[in-house]
Amino acid sequence: MTRRRASRTLGIALAIVFFTQQLAFAQSEKDAESFIRVTYKKYDTKSLAGPDFTGRNASAVFSPSLVKLIRRDQKEARGEVGRLDGDPICDCQDADGLKLTEVRVAMGPESKATAFVTLLFPSDASARDLQLNLVWLAQGWRIDDIHTKETPSLRQLLLKPL
Repeated sequence: MTRRRASRTLGIALAIVFFTQQLAFAQSEKDAESFIRVTYKKYDTKSLAGPDFTGRNASAVFSPSLVKLIRRDQKEARGEVGRLDGDPICDCQDADGLKLTEVRVAMGPESKATAFVTLLFPSDASARDLQLNLVWLAQGWRIDDIHTKETPSLRQLLLKPL
């Protein structure tokens, strides 16, 4: 093997190790938890409308396949209430005063994780538990499905006939 070829091979190997370490770091439990905390922090805004996660900001929070299902639901509803009749991130229609009280993340196989979230609604002193299935994409962590007591699977809800 020539010196140039050996040097190139070593460079490629080092690049693979570097990018593998970066990918592993980005897929950490801590990073997934940070994504969840930043997402829920957007409810603290002084805007009366709150975050618009199912609108134009959907791709910053949801996986492309879940965004596609949300858009399909909106299109089929033709301006009326579709399958999705509230904010799936908070499992509510009014997020006023919403507080994230607990986040636990369990890493899964193949760039996936599950976040267990507890939300507190001070207006009625109720708490809600959500399970968020996360998937790692080139853009970072995204929510791929949401499970709640009333909606066992957001993805399955959006696949039902209207």
